Amino acid sequence: MKKFSLGIMFLLFMGVLIGCSSSEEASGEDGGEVKLSLWHPEGDTSEAYKEIIKEFNKEYEGEIEAEMTFIPRGNKYAYEDKVSAGATSNTLPDLLALDGPNVANYADSGIIQPIDGLVENQDDFVDSIIQQGTFEDQLYTVGPTESTVALFYNADMLSEAGIEPPKAGEEAWTWEEFYEAAKQLTDKEKDIYGVNWTLDYGEWIIYFTGPAVWSNGGSYIAEDGSAADGYVNGPEAVEALEYLQKFTEEGLVNLQPTPTEFEDGKAAMMLMGSWEWSKLQDYPDTEWGITYYPKSPDGEQVSPSGDWNWGISTSTQHKEEAATLLNYMMDKENVVKISEVENKPAARHSSFEMIEEWEQEPLNVLKDQVLNSAHPRPTTPSYPVLSTKYGQAVQNIFLGGDVQEELDKVAEEVEKDMQRKGQ
Repeated sequence: MKKFSLGIMFLLFMGVLIGCSSSEEASGEDGGEVKLSLWHPEGDTSEAYKEIIKEFNKEYEGEIEAEMTFIPRGNKYAYEDKVSAGATSNTLPDLLALDGPNVANYADSGIIQPIDGLVENQDDFVDSIIQQGTFEDQLYTVGPTESTVALFYNADMLSEAGIEPPKAGEEAWTWEEFYEAAKQLTDKEKDIYGVNWTLDYGEWIIYFTGPAVWSNGGSYIAEDGSAADGYVNGPEAVEALEYLQKFTEEGLVNLQPTPTEFEDGKAAMMLMGSWEWSKLQDYPDTEWGITYYPKSPDGEQVSPSGDWNWGISTSTQHKEEAATLLNYMMDKENVVKISEVENKPAARHSSFEMIEEWEQEPLNVLKDQVLNSAHPRPTTPSYPVLSTKYGQAVQNIFLGGDVQEELDKVAEEVEKDMQRKGQ
């Protein structure tokens, strides 16, 4: 009888332990708060996010505690290398920030998971942010801000030349009109170039040249993501790059510009990202404006889009709590905070409406492009190869390389990567 009683007591004791263990696993390691970790590149938004996380922890004290780690970017891909290492070692955080073009690659690699049905007020996000975050008809990410590329101009130089920049998207310059304006504004005796654009091997190349291809009816890959050959090297893409090549071949663009060429009055126009307007505040003597990205003669005005956004990793044991945190960071007030810190367009309609400066010139042009002409970069797991190889090809094209030959090389390399991934 005594042995039987001891046995029963032992089983009851074990049951209590198991029950406690299960309860702790469901609610968090402490048996109370769920601990959530986040990764984000170190940068301008760090302070804003610190404040948002602090307020979140205060509101959800005793339920959820979030800790955000800011990863220094010693080089352009240091953060991405950190994510890759985390995926390999199974040490990813619950939520991670990622650049828009990497959504398909991260989703296909099993780094992030679908968030369909978890995003509150999803219809309030601008279309481009939802398109960017969607892979194979499933939503994986959302983000607080958007970006675009527009044509900045020196108002005094254009006025002296009698050139009136377009004031509406439907009036955007065609390629030929843009080219003629750049040619008229170039003054080689004074070392003044018609237009400035940055040249590098990074993500910028496909970002700023993409609209020329899309507006011309071209694309970089097939709509279903199955092929690159015939698309990135197709006739529409070739024609678009030949148009841009004219600017460098004829000396309308400086192949070795200084970092402040436009600001110093050495370039009359500049194709640059939406973030540039805040930098121009440091040059009060430069009277500048913004007009729309030029378009193909037969196409509509198109602008690039895409920015850093948030996904829930496949490593998390707390998807519901991670979604709670994601929605908190993405509410309209916090989106405004992040937008104002980064000086970027807000990715929520309601947030945009709360920031008056985006309704006025010249920022209304950037807002108009985000809302009405934004086009995300290609959605494909092979995007890292596409972006890198295309960037190298366009560099060579700007230096005088044959457009068709250079783009054929890109198609070949991307096709190889697609085959390796089984696309």
